Amino acid sequence: MKNQVPMFPVNEFSEHSTYFADFYRLFHRISMMNGGQSGKVVAVTSATAGEGKSTVASFLMVTAALSSHNYYCLIDGDLHRPTVHEKFGCSRVEGLSEILMGEREVDQVICKTGFRGLHIITAGRAVSNPFQIFSIDKIKETLQKLRSYYDIIVIDGPPLVPVSNALKLAQVADGTILVVKAGQTPREVASHAVKILQDAKLPLWGVILNDTGEVLPYYYQPKYHYNQYYQTAEPKR
Repeated sequence: MKNQVPMFPVNEFSEHSTYFADFYRLFHRISMMNGGQSGKVVAVTSATAGEGKSTVASFLMVTAALSSHNYYCLIDGDLHRPTVHEKFGCSRVEGLSEILMGEREVDQVICKTGFRGLHIITAGRAVSNPFQIFSIDKIKETLQKLRSYYDIIVIDGPPLVPVSNALKLAQVADGTILVVKAGQTPREVASHAVKILQDAKLPLWGVILNDTGEVLPYYYQPKYHYNQYYQTAEPKR
């Protein structure tokens, strides 16, 4: 495990933040999915780039760390445009890429953050063709090791529509959260992203409507609005 990295740059986010309650509700819902079992894996994605999925994934995990005494892991699975290392102020050297290529074991690339109980795995070094190194079996093997230690594992994946890797990550997750930017994402594009998951028979746990302040009335002013529009998986007993 790597040494502790600097505090999350958006350090004004805390339990006193205006939209902390929104992320806490999302965290609570995810905690209760699959009968509340621990070790669950959640893929966070979007239809297209620039919808705020990485910010949502990061804030969700910070909220989890601030809200409990369990352990959580955030994985940057967007090897095309990784940003998690920037948000937490650490180097992306040695991360998911090295795991997938068999150069490092998972315990060698886990990085501590300034939040107790929150660890991250960066995207690792840039590769010319991320699709070629994305082995579902290797990802499953990695996640199986992480499930025994972390209460929730969130994978910040690439957008669904333009990047095929996103579907591979959704395949190994217990459920997927789709981030849609209000007033920007065309309805047909968001619908296409939902259809991609439905055609693959993968559970969509919810949709986050991001950046709602400019397009919704004042009573929807919180920046992040979560709805459990879809749930295709029955809770495990």
